[in-house]
Order: sequence, then C-alpha cells, then structure tokens
Amino acid sequence: MKQITHENLKDVIRQYYKSKISLMVYGSFGIGKSFVIRDVAKEIAQQKVKEFVEWNRIDYEKKKDVINNPSKYFVLIDIRLSEYDSSDVKGLPDFKDEHNIIWKSPYWTKILELPESDGFLFFDEMNLATPLVLSSCYKIIYDRIINEGSISPNWLIISAGNLVDDKAYTNDIPYPLRDRCGEVELLEPNHDIWVDWAIANDLDYRIIGFINFSPSKLRVVNFDDTQKSTTPRSWERVNALIKGVEEYPKLDLVVGTALGEGIAREFIAFCKIKDEVQLEKVLQFPQELKKVTEISTKYFVISAVAEHYGKGNKVDFKKLLDISQVLDEMNSPEFITLMWRLSVKYNPSKFRKDFQGKELDNPLRAKYNKYLMPNV
Repeated sequence: MKQITHENLKDVIRQYYKSKISLMVYGSFGIGKSFVIRDVAKEIAQQKVKEFVEWNRIDYEKKKDVINNPSKYFVLIDIRLSEYDSSDVKGLPDFKDEHNIIWKSPYWTKILELPESDGFLFFDEMNLATPLVLSSCYKIIYDRIINEGSISPNWLIISAGNLVDDKAYTNDIPYPLRDRCGEVELLEPNHDIWVDWAIANDLDYRIIGFINFSPSKLRVVNFDDTQKSTTPRSWERVNALIKGVEEYPKLDLVVGTALGEGIAREFIAFCKIKDEVQLEKVLQFPQELKKVTEISTKYFVISAVAEHYGKGNKVDFKKLLDISQVLDEMNSPEFITLMWRLSVKYNPSKFRKDFQGKELDNPLRAKYNKYLMPNV
C-alpha cells in the first residue's frame, strides 16, 4: 500500500473529490487523519464560496436550513462506524402493508440525495465496525445508493481506519469492498509539519517550543508499557487543558492526565524555564541571552520571542534583529534560523514586509536569507 505524508494526502483527497471515487485512508491512531480530511473539506468550501458545516456539530434548525438550501453549503458528515449498528446506517423498516416495506433512513441521508448538495461523507473508524455494519456500507460505497435514494454526484465518500499493528481490535475489511476504493496509508507527521499545523491552529507556544526542543516526544507509543501513549492528538488535548494555566501544581496535575508520565514531567520542567530565564528582561536587554547556557532554555526563549513577534506587539522587527545579533555573536545560527522560521509561520505577511523592507541591508539578512527561502 502506498505510504504518504499529510501534504500528499491533501493532494490525493483533492483529486479523489474531483473524480468522486471513494478513498480509504489507513493510519495509526492520533496522527491527524480526520484533521486532514476536515482541512481539505474547509478548503474546497472556501474555493466554491460555500459555507462549511459539520453535520454532527450543528443543531436541528441549522440542519433543516442546510436541507432547504443545499446549494449554499459544503457539508462534512462524520459517521463513526464503531459506534453504529446496521440500522443506524440502513435505517428501520416501515411496514406500510403486507406487500411493501418503506425504509426510514437516518436524517443525515436526506442531504445526500439532494441534487445540489455537496460535501464529504466520511466513514471514520471503518475497520472497527462490525461485519454487519460494513455490509450496510457496501451499497453506499459500491453504487452510491442508500436504500431507495441515490447519493448526489457532488459527494466524495471517504473512509479512515487504524492499522492492524495498533492493537485497536480491528476487523478485516472484505476485499470486494476494498476493491471499490483507492487506499493509502498516512505516515506519522514529522515535527516540522506538525509545528506548522500547531501554529496555524494557535497551540500554546510552550508546546511548540518543547516539540522543537525534543521532536521525538511528538509521538511515543509503546504497546509493551502501561504508560499512556503520547500522540499529536495528545498534544492538542494538552493545549486545551493548559489555556490560561500558569500555576505549576495545576499544570502538573492536568498534563499528567493527557501524556505519558515521563513526557509530562519533561514538559512541566520545560514550562518552568519561564521563571528561570526572566523573558521580559531578555526582551528588554537582549545581551542577557548570553547568560543562557542550557539548550532547552534557548528553545523556550526563541519560541516565546517568535510568538510575541507574530501575535502581539511586545517584539518588533528591530527587537527580533537585536536578539538575532546576540545569537549570532553566540555562534548559534540554528537558533536564529528557527526563530525566523517560527516568526514567518506566526505572521507571514508581517515578517515578509519587515524582512524585505527597511532592513534590507542588514548583514544578518544576507547571512541567513537562504535558510528562509522560499518562505519569504
């Protein structure tokens, strides 16, 4: 089976949407399969100037509006097949008389049948479904038919499932069903790709700094250990838990529930650097950075500086250059390039304007420009 990256998967989904051939995506748990699918759906909605809605997240009144005005919307229907039985997909029989049966289909099927409707029908956790549920999906994927109705030709049917090695108690997907789909395996994200995603989705700079400092901690899964697995999904969970939390006992308490114990301790230790380094003093007097000797502290500082530059007004471009000058004097070019790359990701237009503007003749620009291209 072809193994692809997250960016490759986006390209594959776009092409399958154009052709409307069904696609099955395999991959380990917590690496972002559903996120990629959702991101591409949002992108297509924007291109088609339609409102993106997730069927599972809107209320009944909104669902009625989607059904009454299908051309206005691009819809993502996320069906977690592991939670379904066959009637949840096929519907229930309504015995009108002794000779006829009318199937009462689930409400989400109504939008699929409308000619002007458009979107992704996403069967998640496909290979965790029971064989009976899978058999209910055959005709949907084979013939794009649900009971008595045909699915609009605008829809892409896409599925996702775990790997057999994940010990997720998967069921084999029958070969005739697999033969009706394209199949790919999504590889684990490398930390650079994940950091791009984390910045775009406004994850805490402490998490971004820690993963840059220790990329191997992005995903740690050991099936022979009783420790909690750590995955990209875990770090997203940590982000939600630590918003607005600065007290270390509380941080320790909540982070330890979301990550493996050892990684949680390392992350908390990384967060405590904030007190040790006196970031405000470094921002005011960049030469203070020369007193920093620990590698982890440097990662923390440059992550914080990049975030302050990209998202606020504590650090302007001159300050960014002043800190870069100190790092250059410390013979730390890798930290300069990382800080600039993070700054670009936080605010591309601002950095591009500053970088190509009044500081064109700055010697640091000439020295490190090649490490930023083609980002700037």
